[in-house]
Amino acid sequence: FVSPGLYEYEKRGAGAVFLGGNVMFYLGVVTGYYLVFPLTLRFLAGYQLSPYIANQISLDSYIDTFMMLLLVTGILFELPVAAWLLGRIGVLNRGFFHTYRRHAIVALLVLAAVVTPTGDPFTLAVVFIPIYILWELSALTVPAGNPAITVNTAKT
Repeated sequence: FVSPGLYEYEKRGAGAVFLGGNVMFYLGVVTGYYLVFPLTLRFLAGYQLSPYIANQISLDSYIDTFMMLLLVTGILFELPVAAWLLGRIGVLNRGFFHTYRRHAIVALLVLAAVVTPTGDPFTLAVVFIPIYILWELSALTVPAGNPAITVNTAKT
């Protein structure tokens, strides 16, 4: 239903962006399912507030945690597509990623530490490394200069 509102040059790239966005989202879901969720579940199963309080994970809590974690990792994996789009409209360029790489590493480590349920460095690295790879992949998808799209509004 969006197709009639698009110009011809917009229609050409829409299919590739849609496919790329879906592939990246599903890669995020797979990463969350096979990598992040087992670590989270292991932590939640072993977490004990007190020896007098029994640890019980309800099915509702399990499903809520599972679905939210998969949704968040799927959306997080959309970062390269969002960076590409922002690069195409002229908001981002590759120099931004080069200039703020050190800041991004610290911010991504803090993000990984907040998301990671345990305090061990292995789990932190398991969460941080995919996020950092996404940052670098985003830098590769953004054009080197600042090529804002020139819109040709003339109808042919």
